[in-house]
Amino acid sequence: MTKLRCSEFAHHALGVELWPRQKQILNNLFEDNISHAIWALGRRSGKTFMAAVAAVYMCFVEDEYFVRKVRKGEKWYIITVANDLGQAKIALDNVRQLIINSPFNAEITRETSLEIEISNGCVFQAIPASARASRGKAVVGCLFDELAFGLEGDANRGAEAMYTALSPSIAQFGKKGKIIELSSPYLTSGLFFDHFKQAQSGDFPGMQALQVPTWEINPSLPYDCDFLTRARLKDEESFAVEFGAQFRSSNAVLLSPEIVDVAINKDRTVLTPKRDFCGTYVLALDPARGGVGRDDYTACIVHYEGERLVVDKFHSFDPDFDIGGKKEVNIAKVEDWIREHHRIYDFASIVLDQFNSSGTIQTLAKDFPIAELAWSTSTKMKAFSQMKELFNAGLIELYPHKKAIWQLKNLSVVYRNSGQWNVTGGKESGIDDYAFSLAGAILEASKDSNIDWINSLIR
Repeated sequence: MTKLRCSEFAHHALGVELWPRQKQILNNLFEDNISHAIWALGRRSGKTFMAAVAAVYMCFVEDEYFVRKVRKGEKWYIITVANDLGQAKIALDNVRQLIINSPFNAEITRETSLEIEISNGCVFQAIPASARASRGKAVVGCLFDELAFGLEGDANRGAEAMYTALSPSIAQFGKKGKIIELSSPYLTSGLFFDHFKQAQSGDFPGMQALQVPTWEINPSLPYDCDFLTRARLKDEESFAVEFGAQFRSSNAVLLSPEIVDVAINKDRTVLTPKRDFCGTYVLALDPARGGVGRDDYTACIVHYEGERLVVDKFHSFDPDFDIGGKKEVNIAKVEDWIREHHRIYDFASIVLDQFNSSGTIQTLAKDFPIAELAWSTSTKMKAFSQMKELFNAGLIELYPHKKAIWQLKNLSVVYRNSGQWNVTGGKESGIDDYAFSLAGAILEASKDSNIDWINSLIR
């Protein structure tokens, strides 16, 4: 009897209609004897859904092979693995929904939040990123979800440890066993990228490398659709990674020099406060001791005019306070400067670092609109993402402040395998005080703006 192709099984048995490229990918997975697939696919490609279809196909169409390969009565496992248990359960839920919405629902003999047991001995199981979780089990298939964002460097929780623990079990089932690594591409480092390059080389039989952008899989998102056009205008580099399925270097420039230059209004200098905008100005300060070889203690004043953010003024405080033979910034003078400028700008918010400006916060909090900012990885990502979006959209106006412009052009992004990233002054400068005061001002000024950061790039 001719076995149903995977796409036919999805249509006739599961009642789901795959997109044309999804059909091709799944049929090839089983018909080309692929035992290790690495799918670098753009967002909204249905990666996790396709992997779930493959898992259910293995369970109900190829079950006779697996049952013969295990001891009588022994369970055999198809495992969904992700960086945390919540994500692994989401992947498992894709499997669950396919089964319960089909005639195979009657074959479920036991179900928990982490496992679905089938009458033929197959057990679908969700596990977090733990190398110990499934040792000793007969694992016939493993779906690594978003492996490009694996937790590298931990012997028990790292992506490489997971793969090392599970792959020998799958290998015993020959070409029928499947490892599917699926992820939006991320860095040109780590296990996912290494496996992708191995498969792409053609030197490893049974390995498959797929690199497919969103618009080649999802027919509802053609390349020139409004959604992808806005995403491309918002951040071309991120668009190439997230939707174009391109890997990125672990180090990159945050802002291209050309985009910074376009934002500079060469016909102006520091702006005096305008009555119409008093009460909307935001002041942000980046504290530092100042002095030779140190960051400056800087301040930045901004305001919105519609969707356009205007940088009114950069300022640095001179280190003129003698402490142990070293010149440092006199904090009392900084506080006097804040008071003086608040009188003429009527700031909506004055942003101060929660940890490095605690004394100033205590001094001014009672009488001034102090907004405390704790610089963490997440707040830096949000602040500098908003900064980049403003620059890319042409919605920010600077003036020719030489040092601030130089720092903005030298900002470097260091990406991590966790999906997080950090911004620094770059190898050449190592100084980013003006950039951070601007980022803090943008973060505070933008929280009450009407800009839709995802969809406003028709702008």
